[in-house]
Amino acid sequence: DNSLQGKVYYIVSGHGGPDPGAMAETEGHALCEDEYAYDVALRLCRKLIQHGATAYVIVRDENDGIRDEAYLECDKDETCYGDRKIPLNQLTRLKQRAHVINDLYASYKRKGIKEQYCLVLHVDSRHKDKRTDLYFYHHKNSRKSKKMSQSIYEVFKNKYSIYRANGQYNGSISSRNLYMVRETHPPTIYIEMGNLRNPKDQKRFLLNSNRQALADWITEGIINH
Repeated sequence: DNSLQGKVYYIVSGHGGPDPGAMAETEGHALCEDEYAYDVALRLCRKLIQHGATAYVIVRDENDGIRDEAYLECDKDETCYGDRKIPLNQLTRLKQRAHVINDLYASYKRKGIKEQYCLVLHVDSRHKDKRTDLYFYHHKNSRKSKKMSQSIYEVFKNKYSIYRANGQYNGSISSRNLYMVRETHPPTIYIEMGNLRNPKDQKRFLLNSNRQALADWITEGIINH
């Protein structure tokens, strides 16, 4: 359908290139944050396009499309949009992707496109006993990013009331002075999707149907917004 026609979204999966982000191991397999965040990012981008949006995948891997395997191979060949090599230094890396997004944002703004958003997807790394639900960060002065975060949060809260045995959802929304939230020009929603080291949270990433559900439910929150 065309429910998101005329809107532009920039989808950024965390880390990539020389930095795999959070890492864990299960059943003898290495798990890398950037690979699972990237798979959800691709699924999210596809969903947005299916609803008529223009969507950009900012961190890209030409060898990896949407994958249904449980264990996604860790590699370091991701690039930034425009076939830019991703630097190792964290600040330089974040500046690179923010610069790309801001240039695209400016070009669409000149064309009169007002509805533009950035979504940054990460997987957290905490003690393996710490189970976490999705939580959201927004810019403290951005009404749009806060409202979008709230809309996605409400979808997850509703879905968990249906699909989780105890009906509880323990996610949260707050403002945080993160570089990608602060320095990107479109309203930015920063999403931590779970704890990669927690065995129960791992099922959120290992099962391709759950990775698809993440993309579907985030999209539903975007449409509701």
